[in-house]
Amino acid sequence: MMDEHAIHHLPVTEGGALHGILSDRELRVARRSRATEAGVTVGEVCRLEPLVVDLNAGLDDVVSTMAARYVSAALVTREGKLCGILTTTDVCRLLAELLRAGAPPDVVA
Repeated sequence: MMDEHAIHHLPVTEGGALHGILSDRELRVARRSRATEAGVTVGEVCRLEPLVVDLNAGLDDVVSTMAARYVSAALVTREGKLCGILTTTDVCRLLAELLRAGAPPDVVA
């Protein structure tokens, strides 16, 4: 389903609470290492303790945290509810727009 919809990250919930994040990379690794096992669950292959940020968090802080934690996505919440996922692809698109627009160096530095 992720391939069909060109989605690379999915939030994982447990009891309505954010529990982890599943990326296409984790799925590829799981397929290779556990290809012959039956009954492998999402909970066994997802990344636990995902980076969860508030919608109003500063983008510079979120991106710095993503880099420091070596994560490719942050789960974005509003009033404790999931409202989106920020990915490194999203950040790269924004950076490209800023560079094309001729943003001053202090904005993109």
